[in-house]
Amino acid sequence: MVLEKLEPSIVWRIFENLLASTPRESKKEAKIRVAIKKWVADQSKAATIPYAVVEDAAGNLLVRVPATHGMESCPPILLQGHLDMVCETNRAGGFDFQNTPIPVRMDKNAEWVSADGTTLGADNGIGVALSLALLADRGKDNVHGPLEILYTVDEETGLTGAFALDPKSFGIRSRMMLNLDSEKMGYITIGSAGGGDIELTKELSQTKRPGKDKQFIRLNVSGLQGGHSGVDIHLPRASANKIVARLLSLVSREVGLGLCYWNGGTKHNAITREAEAKFAVSGEKAVQAEQLLTSEKAALFAYYKNTAGNASPLEPNLKIEWAKSDSAPFFSVEDSSRILSTANAIPHGPIRFSPDVPGLVETSCNFAIAKTEGPKIMFHLSTRSSVDAELEALRSSFVDLAKLGGWSITKLPAYPGWKPEPMSKFLQFVKSHYESVLQREVMIEAIHAGLECGIIGARIPGMQMVSIGPTVQNAHSPEERLHVPDVAIFYRLLKELLTALPDLKA
Repeated sequence: MVLEKLEPSIVWRIFENLLASTPRESKKEAKIRVAIKKWVADQSKAATIPYAVVEDAAGNLLVRVPATHGMESCPPILLQGHLDMVCETNRAGGFDFQNTPIPVRMDKNAEWVSADGTTLGADNGIGVALSLALLADRGKDNVHGPLEILYTVDEETGLTGAFALDPKSFGIRSRMMLNLDSEKMGYITIGSAGGGDIELTKELSQTKRPGKDKQFIRLNVSGLQGGHSGVDIHLPRASANKIVARLLSLVSREVGLGLCYWNGGTKHNAITREAEAKFAVSGEKAVQAEQLLTSEKAALFAYYKNTAGNASPLEPNLKIEWAKSDSAPFFSVEDSSRILSTANAIPHGPIRFSPDVPGLVETSCNFAIAKTEGPKIMFHLSTRSSVDAELEALRSSFVDLAKLGGWSITKLPAYPGWKPEPMSKFLQFVKSHYESVLQREVMIEAIHAGLECGIIGARIPGMQMVSIGPTVQNAHSPEERLHVPDVAIFYRLLKELLTALPDLKA
């Protein structure tokens, strides 16, 4: 065990031996569901307390934990997190997330835990570990009323577990909820953005006999930081797909090209870190095409790798490379022009900032995926907004863009935002105890990322909710890391909140 010396040991053991050791990519959570059900059953036997686990048709789990002695009259509370994780790697040989444990590691100062070349899965594995620890903790300070612990599936790729949730069939009684999926210590989240994805597709014929006058070039963009398409979308980070669109649309306009393929990104909620495309140009214009690429590369480097005046480069490891390649089927110059014009017109990043909350992104778009399969090309866009009407307006604008470019468009189901309730008594209760534990002021915020609270709140009217958690940085990327000192503080906070819950007056 790598993390065996960290405290609280009970939380870190669960995180490493259960969560990090069990593959749990979105839509592939069967193994972790089995592992958790067995673990809960073992804890129930060891504690001689009847813990119960219920599973619904979607794969969501609800763990019922009886009150500790003397807390039977306390109102029940729902602790909530999600089982799945975003699986990303920058290892040259890839990584088998289905069968290989996450390679957790700790820095030399024991301040951060990360993974060796993959996402860590602290989003939301640490939330799951913290809540499960309450079942195994035999300490005298682990005092609580009835607990209902909800673990949803497929939060990262569609919130399908939350959408499928039927609180009545689960028998959920709680009207207070702690969502454990926030990623900044010292903050309480009380609102989040809604979102909905868009897919643009074209199926076209390809030329399979290029002729002798064609030069084929393979373009690679890599080394970008990426990140969470909600949490990090406001940062000045580059999208590999937008860089490819910028470079190839320039070549297309100036000399014409036939696009062979374009593949970039694999996750709708991750900013694209790398992309590859191949294209054909006429031999007599190959030199001019490379000159255009060289000139635009210099402009991109000047912007993203600028260190003048001791500035910190926005993308210090950005690489843009190209080389001659072998022939391959390609789209016509006219079709390629329409593809690349559309791609270059697709916005990426914040569209609008909130007029009500300073610094909060209101509406955004992530150009998440470009994928080519033979004669079919697809763009997957992830759109978010804290204003439902603005979300739909943005999605409708892509319908118009698709019409102009001759694309087929699919508007995938949208999920609602979570409207803040700053006067909630439950919020004030959590804030008071949070500040007592931290000995400093706690910030209240709404975020641009999507949380399941909006959906759960719609399913359970009257549910008072807040979202809290220890610090996780660079979620959804191989640079993801978890702040070690926060975990012990947060676990103490969690137990203090549960102990003090009878003091909360409705």
